Amino acid sequence: MIPVIGILWSVSSWGLAKLWGYGFLQGIGPTAIVIFLLEVYDKWLWKFPVLNLMNTIPDLNGTYAGNIQYHYNESDDTKSCKLEIKQTCSNIKVKSFFSKDDENYTNSVSTEAFIKTDEAGDQSLYFYYHNLGSCKNGDTLNPHDGMNVLEISKDKKVIKLKGYYFTNRNPQTKGCMKATKIIKGDE
Repeated sequence: MIPVIGILWSVSSWGLAKLWGYGFLQGIGPTAIVIFLLEVYDKWLWKFPVLNLMNTIPDLNGTYAGNIQYHYNESDDTKSCKLEIKQTCSNIKVKSFFSKDDENYTNSVSTEAFIKTDEAGDQSLYFYYHNLGSCKNGDTLNPHDGMNVLEISKDKKVIKLKGYYFTNRNPQTKGCMKATKIIKGDE
């Protein structure tokens, strides 16, 4: 990325010198152009096939449906879940929604999220979250924090997230989560 920034700055400087000659714009103009281009790249251009060669970040934007299997109060259970991921090249936000027939709906919002690539090239989505809980009508889910570690797998256009989570609830809850990206038209 650093060579790209250097090339962009040099080309911008040369172009501004050709247009307006040397002067005030020669100093700040190329810097402003590079900052603008990096911002455009971060928000939109990083997703395009040729331009994404400058990074290893997978595009996870979209809605995912799946379930969590968890252990709480010495019993195992399952809830359906939905993830909404909004992402730029440098930032990612995850909202999680959980529901079960006999319980109130709850949701979590990531407070920190990042994608990590290991030595073998496998990628995982890590996110810390806060859940507001649901103490309505006898539910026992109090506000709590937790963490998810989800392995990212792609098969053609299908993206799957699979891994584990744990919370700071007392007693602690932990379990597994699986979700698959919903492709438009499959909803």
